[in-house]
Amino acid sequence: MTSRIAMITLAVGAAVTLSACSGGPSTGTPRPATETTTTTSTSAGKDTTSLAETDPCSLLTSSEASELGASGTPKREKVGTADVCKWRKPGEGNFDVSVRANLGLAEVKPDGGQIADLTVGSRKAKKVSGDGSGVCIIALDVSSSSRVDVSALGRPNEDSCPVALKLAELVDPKLP
Repeated sequence: MTSRIAMITLAVGAAVTLSACSGGPSTGTPRPATETTTTTSTSAGKDTTSLAETDPCSLLTSSEASELGASGTPKREKVGTADVCKWRKPGEGNFDVSVRANLGLAEVKPDGGQIADLTVGSRKAKKVSGDGSGVCIIALDVSSSSRVDVSALGRPNEDSCPVALKLAELVDPKLP
């Protein structure tokens, strides 16, 4: 008796499911249902596969670069394993965006300066500054094995971190 009730319940459930999915008559070739999968995300909640394909020059618009004091066309180049885009600030230095698809925040080194943890938007980041060169770097977390560095170079002993932070805030929402 119990197995008969279970069979009836199963049949009713299948009929309800089929009628709910049918939506009425249709044309075309029937296809099997596709499986829906859920993927887990990185700590920043983004897909890192596309980071290696990201053009660093596309992470800042012309008007945003002008707002930061840049003029002219940015220059894209490969520096070590980083894909870098550089903008010039006439008489004041420069700033750049570096895509590092193979290095995460754990690999950020102070190189004679100080390193500090911070948050840009909702993203973990690290700031490296204070080595006397006028450089400030903000590394933005993309995954445990990838990041995007933004840096600003001013005059020696000048604090270029406000420019680097503004650059990081502009780039952050565009990251994968």
